[in-house]
Amino acid sequence: MYTGMLHTHTTVVLLFVVLYLIKTVLLFVNVTKLEAFAKKTRVPEMIISTLFLLTGLYLALNTPSVSAGSWFWVKLAAVFASIPLAVIGFKRKRKPLALLSLLLLFYAYGISETKSPRMKKADFYEALAGADKQSTEGFDPMSDSYDPLAHGAALYANNCAVCHGADGALGAAGAKNLQGSMLDKNEMAAMILKGKNGMPGFKGALNDEEVFAVVAYVKAKISSTNPH
Repeated sequence: MYTGMLHTHTTVVLLFVVLYLIKTVLLFVNVTKLEAFAKKTRVPEMIISTLFLLTGLYLALNTPSVSAGSWFWVKLAAVFASIPLAVIGFKRKRKPLALLSLLLLFYAYGISETKSPRMKKADFYEALAGADKQSTEGFDPMSDSYDPLAHGAALYANNCAVCHGADGALGAAGAKNLQGSMLDKNEMAAMILKGKNGMPGFKGALNDEEVFAVVAYVKAKISSTNPH
């Protein structure tokens, strides 16, 4: 259900932004056409707005990564602030207010894509582990004493446990149960790098050695707990 809500939310957000973009352009170039367009799209806009808010609230209550930072709440604040500004701006033909509303929506979209109020993806990855972040210093893949499982355990705790859980079966935010994973090591590594649905891709956040350390840990300590 989470994945379906996520896809629905993404779709209605894009429709919402496109709708407000068209109305803002019309406000600046042809007020008469704006009024005609607003009249024709009044019902669809109400439906889109309702779905926007409902799916957003569902995600807010069911996304554990919210606890990793303030990005989701800043995004919601930007969206909620944009709506009254747009209503006043379009109704009273106040161009600065309409433009500000549109900019807030673009900002909210940028936050959603980067999961950071500063629109820097590194902030999100840094905050994932929270106060329980484990040290990953001292792990050298070129060293004879290198332990990929210990390295992978620390990386998993910092980047994956918030959704998958320590045992891989938490299933938060639509996360797959890793105990039943049928992916081979290369497929799992590709999934970690690219992400899927609610799972962010870690390309740029984890290097190849770190990714395969996580894979080794999951394969040895989590997937193996539920033989298949």
